Amino acid sequence: MKLGCCANMLVENKTAGETQIPHLIELGYDYIELPLAQIMDMSDQTFSQLHQSIQDISVGACNNFFPANLRLTGPEVDKEQILEYVKRATWRAATMGAEIIVLGSAGAKNIPNNFPYEKAEEQFIILLHSLQDIVAPLGITIVLEPLNKTESNFINNIPEALNIMHQVNCSHIKVLADYYHMQVEAEDLGSLSQAGSDLRHVHIAAKNGRLFPKENDGEDYPTFFRALKNIGYQDRVSIEAYTEDIIADGVASATLLRALMK
Repeated sequence: MKLGCCANMLVENKTAGETQIPHLIELGYDYIELPLAQIMDMSDQTFSQLHQSIQDISVGACNNFFPANLRLTGPEVDKEQILEYVKRATWRAATMGAEIIVLGSAGAKNIPNNFPYEKAEEQFIILLHSLQDIVAPLGITIVLEPLNKTESNFINNIPEALNIMHQVNCSHIKVLADYYHMQVEAEDLGSLSQAGSDLRHVHIAAKNGRLFPKENDGEDYPTFFRALKNIGYQDRVSIEAYTEDIIADGVASATLLRALMK
């Protein structure tokens, strides 16, 4: 497994977290995970500068796929606008070398009040078919991220993500497991077995405060990693967590998690 970190979680404002990249390089993380919606707010010149700044570390994945104002479900869906955004966003992701794009995007994906669930699901599945056609030639896989119910009303656990994935039935649409969201939802680790080889990405943070994982923080990380190993998972694990001291917490988490990955 490879250990990475979501840079956007290390800053208070809604930026890409690019100022934290030197720290993550210094700490020896295998890759960084950057937020596409924030990167899409960058000018071409600023994006070029960002691209230059990441030459010493891999961008293994991108998260925050869609901005909240680009609706994916509901009566205001504009598929042409969505696909135009996707083409530009995935080009930037591919330029940085990302192989995974996380589709959580609660603000964009959440089903509006009084809008039928079945219609929203249909909209989402149709969209994913179109996304497959865009990302497959780029060598990018989109992973569906289940989010806890305090953040999202659509796709809250791995079985729900798998249900959508199977209906789409496209080779570049897979699923993600997020330790934090699983703990908030009290989701059984048996969901990882259900996902099997369709699990292509992992996020992790302590449930309490969504902080960097540490020894003796009350979490059962060993059981989680044993479950990952039992399904043969060998891909990326990104810390998606808050910290007020990236150096100290970055070292502590890397030490803990790398030992569990072996």
